[in-house]
Amino acid sequence: FAFDYSAKRLLKFEESLELNADAKEAMERKTKLKTLCETRWFSRVDALSTFLKCYGVVMSSLQELADDGDSKARSYVCSIRQFDFIVALVTAEHVLTPVNPLSALLQGKSQDLLEAVKECRAVINVLREERSDDSVWDAIYAKSVEIGTKHDVAATVPRVVARQRHRGNAPANTPSEYWKRNLYLPFVDHLITELTDRLVINEDRFSAQYLIPSELSGLTAETITRIHETFGGDIPASDKQEFEQEVQRWKARWNIHGDKPATLADTLRCIRELTLYPNIYRCIEILLCMPASSTSAERSFSVMRRLKTYLRATMGGERMSSLALLHAYREREIDIDMVVSEFAMQKPRRLAFVFE
Repeated sequence: FAFDYSAKRLLKFEESLELNADAKEAMERKTKLKTLCETRWFSRVDALSTFLKCYGVVMSSLQELADDGDSKARSYVCSIRQFDFIVALVTAEHVLTPVNPLSALLQGKSQDLLEAVKECRAVINVLREERSDDSVWDAIYAKSVEIGTKHDVAATVPRVVARQRHRGNAPANTPSEYWKRNLYLPFVDHLITELTDRLVINEDRFSAQYLIPSELSGLTAETITRIHETFGGDIPASDKQEFEQEVQRWKARWNIHGDKPATLADTLRCIRELTLYPNIYRCIEILLCMPASSTSAERSFSVMRRLKTYLRATMGGERMSSLALLHAYREREIDIDMVVSEFAMQKPRRLAFVFE
């Protein structure tokens, strides 16, 4: 943010970058830092990597600005010229890099939830192997010390206070051991726990994806049992046998039809009579409301921001919702006759009925 909102600082950064051939090559033709996004992990890794590559350029730029009387630049220099900042930067960039492909998969508009769970398990295995491998931490710490040495920052530990409760104070004999116990290991453990709680633990719910007609080949007796045990309290079926019979009729139906839906939304549209497949409809409906990430919600917020600007601040909620639906689903065709007849019957439901 120090460079994004100041043309003077950005110009100084670009001038310093031109003088540093190694940093310029590492930046790969980029001329400015990436903003650290608080909600998108995919962009966060890129921001950390870019900052790490041009750490020296940032230091020299801010130092020159501080010498010219920029008080904020002086405070920024004091903040990043600390070993705790350097070791945290190097550690975060290393640990989050394996998570980047998984983040890209989860942020896609079309995503395979079961494939996301498999990739999540692979990332967790990598993190656990690196956690138990001392050479991985030794390389991270050595890189941190190397960066600190270039900028006259010694490898130190924070002052340990007996009553300090807001910072890790695990006992350690060396700075390397201290930062491993209080930074690296807790960070890796927290990341593994979050991945497990958000994805792996919901694998049984994601198994309902096999009810999609194009995925029925992977629907086994064991999978049917898992689906029933997971959704048993949410579906109208009185017992497992009733659910299994409905699934068998569902499979037989799509063995006859050639054109099979490949998404959850398309599958719901194919069930025109809810009395025929109420349990399958409910399972897919619940799964459709369980996004693997918050990207879809963020896209809707972006749509709202583009529609309701400062020049259109008086737009009503009904009109804004209708325009948002039209903008978000602009690739879909709208039956004008159905829209006209709906409003003629005085049953306005905004435009939601168009996309049902």
